[in-house]
Amino acid sequence: MLQSMLQTKLSLAAVLISVSLLSACGDSTTNIVEKDPIPVEDDHDHDHDEISTAGRLAISAKDTNLVSVYELSDGSLLDTFAVADVPSALAASPAKRYALAVQRTTDRVEFIDGGLFQEDHVDHLHDYQQEPALTSFILSDSRPTHITATDSQLALFFDGDAASSTPAAVAVITEADITTDSNGYPVLNYSVNMHGAAQARGDYLISTIRDADSATTLPDKVAVYEQHGDHYHEELVFDELCPGLHGSAQNEHFIGFGCTDGVLLIEQDGTGFTAVKLANTADFTDSMRIGTLVGTEHAEHFVGFAGASAFAIHAHDGEMELIDWQAAEGAALTGYGFADNGSKFVLLDNQGYLTILNYHGHEHEDADAAEAAEPAFEFAAKVQLTTADVATMPEGSRFELAISASDDKVYVTNPIDSSLLTVDTADGEIVASQQLNFVPHKLVWLGIAQPAEAHDH
Repeated sequence: MLQSMLQTKLSLAAVLISVSLLSACGDSTTNIVEKDPIPVEDDHDHDHDEISTAGRLAISAKDTNLVSVYELSDGSLLDTFAVADVPSALAASPAKRYALAVQRTTDRVEFIDGGLFQEDHVDHLHDYQQEPALTSFILSDSRPTHITATDSQLALFFDGDAASSTPAAVAVITEADITTDSNGYPVLNYSVNMHGAAQARGDYLISTIRDADSATTLPDKVAVYEQHGDHYHEELVFDELCPGLHGSAQNEHFIGFGCTDGVLLIEQDGTGFTAVKLANTADFTDSMRIGTLVGTEHAEHFVGFAGASAFAIHAHDGEMELIDWQAAEGAALTGYGFADNGSKFVLLDNQGYLTILNYHGHEHEDADAAEAAEPAFEFAAKVQLTTADVATMPEGSRFELAISASDDKVYVTNPIDSSLLTVDTADGEIVASQQLNFVPHKLVWLGIAQPAEAHDH
């Protein structure tokens, strides 16, 4: 399977028809703005002369193929785009410029340009702003599912399909691949299908392995692959098993994978990789396992989720501790992630609450103190997002979360009343509410990200 099979192109006619029918700004003119721009008069309904620092949101409408892009500085609708099918997920490209409209059941990923981006001009970073647009860059392969990204690379795992004997594959793309409509990105092709996970790290790809005779689609091993042009070579298969593998994350030095019996932690030191297994603690019952991991480059901890239970995982020290996020009775998580430049962690639940934790890095002992210092994740606030009966949530809907990468705001959609809420994580309060004219489904933040804080403790 070559990468040309992964990528197809929209015809020019299709793009023109889509834009002409769906443009909310009155035309399809590209309007690029740099900082300190020369004023230009045009017929747009929105004033875009000032580059947005708040960013933009891409929001899909439930049970439709429509994705709308909103300007967060004033709440204005910039444009609405029709992708091929109903998105099963929305995700952001490495630099947060593009929204990935993942259409898992129809084997397709389309890309919407949010219009905010930054270029390296050697002596400075230059910000640009233009109208959103549906791009011609498309990935097409079997069952696109898990997407993981650093600030420079994105790994998209295609599960494949047992019924059609279609094997799994991993495409690793950059912002430049999308911008230039490239088909030169590297692809890892498997010989079997699997519900796998992969993490891209420069020339290396840390990805899963499943035995063809396994009774489950979940893999149980992890390997290191090295890029060779448009493909990868297997370099190392770790001896440590990871049964029922599901969920992965990475930070500056470690890559983690969730297993039924613990977490597989892989450390990179230059071109060398070593693996250890961190076993589940006494806080786990027989039915619990880490199925989701969250990490960010400068955070020392991963956050692992076993149902509604959250665990702080310190890879270097081999520690796993239960996080007290003061869950409401019956709460199930629908969203989570590091926020406010990595200084906070937020959890959205199905009871209509957003929990905000302060992230302090690793827990330390003060040699002169009689007790331990503050925990890595400390409860800060719980924000009630709605007074409505959550039992009235439309079938197939849930509260959804998008996290800004430029400031301390997070955004929550409420399908019960079709509203969009803005929450300030510093103050722990709702600071804005906007009514949408459709039932929201998925959303993602797009814009110019600010560097995350390092936690060097």
